[in-house]
Amino acid sequence: MSTIKKIFFELLRYFFLTFVLALGLISCNGDGGGGVVDEGDTDDKIELHWQFAAAPMGDPDIYEIHIDPENENIWYVTSWNGIYITRNGGNTWENHLSDFTFGFAIDPDYPSRIYCSSRDKVYRSENKGISWEQIFTAESSIYSMHISSIDGAVFLGLHWEYSNTPNGIYKSTDLGENWSYYSFNVPESGLICWDIEEDPDSGVLYVATEIYDHPQPYNPPFLRSADGGETWEEISANLPWHVIKIQVHPETLEAYALTEGSGLYKLSDSGDSWEYLNNDFWSTLLIDKEYPERFFGGTHNISGGGAFLSVDTGASFDFVGLTDKTISSFCLNSSSTKLYAGCYDSGIYVATLQ
Repeated sequence: MSTIKKIFFELLRYFFLTFVLALGLISCNGDGGGGVVDEGDTDDKIELHWQFAAAPMGDPDIYEIHIDPENENIWYVTSWNGIYITRNGGNTWENHLSDFTFGFAIDPDYPSRIYCSSRDKVYRSENKGISWEQIFTAESSIYSMHISSIDGAVFLGLHWEYSNTPNGIYKSTDLGENWSYYSFNVPESGLICWDIEEDPDSGVLYVATEIYDHPQPYNPPFLRSADGGETWEEISANLPWHVIKIQVHPETLEAYALTEGSGLYKLSDSGDSWEYLNNDFWSTLLIDKEYPERFFGGTHNISGGGAFLSVDTGASFDFVGLTDKTISSFCLNSSSTKLYAGCYDSGIYVATLQ
């Protein structure tokens, strides 16, 4: 992405978030670089001490961090300037592809195979990012990517912006060699598909969208598919704002939706309404698959920045450090003993979990 367009994008987002903050939709919390959480009714405390790990090749403008499930010394970091890869825990880095790389996914069945977008192009690597093959060019920029843990299908979510094509999703069932397009079949257009998640048991898909120009009244779709993405149901219901992050609980299979500025919500058992949970954070959300009572939330420095932790399945959260940092992503190593925070304009921080 050009420097001018990047600055324009960030200024628009800054003024929007400042406006939302002024309306009181976002709460301000926390101070300090570390934090302590009281775990239930016991005397045990969870304490997070964050250590700065890296700004890949001096670039702090990172988007997401992903840790290789087979080798926790291999980190993949998406950014505005290609994808950065370290193979020695952040000591040295490689830079691959170019432009902004918002879509990334590791094949859960074959972790040496990874996919990454570069603007509107999709690349595949069979050797953990040592070499890449371009396999697809989409109609517009790719903002999200998901690989099904059930059948290995690859899904792409786009920033549709001014496109005349009915907005939808791309799907490949043959490792990205061929792609099918499926419309969301909603009247809204200009959708930004921020996230794609899947129920690991039923295969139900969820897609979070924002409407790029925020028309009034503002009703951004939240979409669900029960047939592998071929048809979609709009289930935003009482969600007050657009969703930027989705998580599906690995045990209860409940869907959680993090809105940008209006809090965290959980989908009802009936699937037709949302329960409000919390408004401490609004930039990213991660559920620990090994210890699913643990939720991690991150927020923007406009509201004080920092990390939040729940040890009661999202019922309550406590501030656990990284004041003034805009956390754009969290990632855990395979044993859930290390938590990585990708901080926009600040680099990568790591905390050891007890």
